[in-house]
Amino acid sequence: MNPILFAIPVFLAFIALEAWLAWRRGLKVYRLHDALTSINIGAMSETIRALLKLLSVAIYAIVVERVGAFSWDTKSPWVWVLAFFMYDFFYYWAHRSGHEVNLLWASHVVHHASEDFNLSTALRQSSTNQVFYWLFYLPMAIIGIPVTVFVIIALISLVYQFWSHTQLVGKLGWADRVFVTPSNHRCHHGRNAYCLDRNYGGTLIIWDRLFGTYVAERDDEPVVYGTLVPLQSWNPLWGNLKNYAGIWRQVRSTRGWANKLMRVFAPPGWGSADAAAPGLQPGAAFTRFDTPALKWQQVYGLLASAVILGLLIHLLLAAPSLSVPQRAGYAALLVLHAVGMAWVFEGKRWALVFEVVRATLVFGALAAGLWFGPVLPSAQLAALAVWAASLLVLVLARSERSRLGPQFVAAARLSA
Repeated sequence: MNPILFAIPVFLAFIALEAWLAWRRGLKVYRLHDALTSINIGAMSETIRALLKLLSVAIYAIVVERVGAFSWDTKSPWVWVLAFFMYDFFYYWAHRSGHEVNLLWASHVVHHASEDFNLSTALRQSSTNQVFYWLFYLPMAIIGIPVTVFVIIALISLVYQFWSHTQLVGKLGWADRVFVTPSNHRCHHGRNAYCLDRNYGGTLIIWDRLFGTYVAERDDEPVVYGTLVPLQSWNPLWGNLKNYAGIWRQVRSTRGWANKLMRVFAPPGWGSADAAAPGLQPGAAFTRFDTPALKWQQVYGLLASAVILGLLIHLLLAAPSLSVPQRAGYAALLVLHAVGMAWVFEGKRWALVFEVVRATLVFGALAAGLWFGPVLPSAQLAALAVWAASLLVLVLARSERSRLGPQFVAAARLSA
């Protein structure tokens, strides 16, 4: 069974626990719109992974089978130790390249787009990661590290990195000098001048110390999270595509093939004013992107996110029996759902009508059993209940819009 199915409830439980602890301590760590956007971006990423049938693992397995130079005994602890250090080493370089190569940054920037820093941020993963990053781990396949070992070590690294996305854990002394800890990773996500392009490690911070990219968190300068060029949107699809669109525009407007290639493979901002961006200086003002979180939007966001996670879980369960077109249809459906929710958050004029139509069609198909793979009767009843609740929230929102007119529009959205 897909291990992500077990990880989803565990991750969500820790997110809820962190939010509660932050609230008890009076800390403003979570904003609902941002957290739900991060979770939905993560759901989109896993949906694309299911669509591509774990592309990176499949390629790795083929290379091991056809090229693997050595045969390793998976019962030997030294194989696991070697694989751990190799994976973490190559992760460092994959991660560093994700910041220093414009094309790879267009993928990785999704993870950094949040201007909050909490456990939900860990789930904000790019939907295009699989297209590029498997290349960095091919040396492990070439020397024959077994697929099982590779997958388990990768999962350990993934789970470990989850906990480093928190503001509730302070500095940890000697551990900060060896491992990637929350303090180290807070710097990595900072847009402060001293934080830029630092602390790339996954599990161990020793690679950053070895290759000169380590920086310690400063007590006198709070970390400000986000990117130098803010996303300024809750839309997960645009979050995944914005930088690719930017590269395309840059390539089209640049003369000469050498310069066009530099736009793609040089560091982000090459040849433009962004390249000289110094990062946020101490004491400089910074305003996070935000939109008003009206009560009905919050309720609808929670309902919509529950549906997105339900769709993801069903997809992961049914994936082995689904054809590629069915997986693609499922992925498109989930993306539309997440985009519709973002439009509601951003107060787009067409959002309410779009969501009523989309929800009615989707939940109607689910309740009628016209779905991708078998659906349990209990799931059909749950779908009807969520559809009714969602529709009620949207109808009430529509009534409120009609009653308040321009005042509602001004309060509900910052962009149209």
